[in-house]
Amino acid sequence: MGRFGEFYAPDRSLMLGGSIYYRDDETGRVRHELSGPRALRSLMELNPFLSQLALGHRQDLFVSGAVRTHFRNQQLRGSSSSMVHIVLGGCVIEEPVYGDAATTRIHGVGAVLGDIEVLNPDVFTPTTRCLNTTVTVSVSLDRMRAIAETNTVLTAVIGKAVTERIAVGERIYNRHALPTEHRLAGLFTYLLEHCSVPSDRYGRMLEGPSQSDLAGALSVSRATIETAVRNLRNTGLLITGYRTYEFPSERKLAELGKVRIPRQMVTGEASETI
Repeated sequence: MGRFGEFYAPDRSLMLGGSIYYRDDETGRVRHELSGPRALRSLMELNPFLSQLALGHRQDLFVSGAVRTHFRNQQLRGSSSSMVHIVLGGCVIEEPVYGDAATTRIHGVGAVLGDIEVLNPDVFTPTTRCLNTTVTVSVSLDRMRAIAETNTVLTAVIGKAVTERIAVGERIYNRHALPTEHRLAGLFTYLLEHCSVPSDRYGRMLEGPSQSDLAGALSVSRATIETAVRNLRNTGLLITGYRTYEFPSERKLAELGKVRIPRQMVTGEASETI
């Protein structure tokens, strides 16, 4: 990688959602890294899926595929999809095909769109579209299957991704006994971990999902989501804009949503310590 090591210190870079933040060890302050090749390298190094693979295995994927940028409402996958997409940054929504029993899911960094099809060619392919600008490593489905057939590590990591997808369904989406605003708070907390973008006021925020998208993800009506959003606003836990959601206290949001915070959060001003 040439001079890569002179500019990038993995122990001081943090992936939060789809963005890279840099922590100054002397001051403890955190700032969002600029876009460009440096940020792209960081996204690859810290990606939750790719980081589980050895460097040589990651290089196999990069050689076999391409890094692509997709824009809001662009369809990534559908009934005739022939590509697998590893999400480096952004937010996407998977919607079930007609007649399928699957439910709507929102994914972010580390998601492998097409993971189940790599292991099982007979499953239905959900329609997947971007909710904001999304960056992926895209590999043909045939090529990914060929690599997985000879690479047991890749197969194991894909299997782990499928298992985690199922676990997230139970932990975040299928909590129907809770009030909707609690379920929505839990979903927001999860999406902040995987889909957030920088925020000047609170370090990071969500951008892209509509209230209809959120309603589909929680299997409730849009009117129900509108009420839950209003309740979260009234309690000071949520500030909304056009398809944007900001959270003055992620910790209180997680407490209401009855989910654990898996890592330290960026809250308050973007320059505050984590």
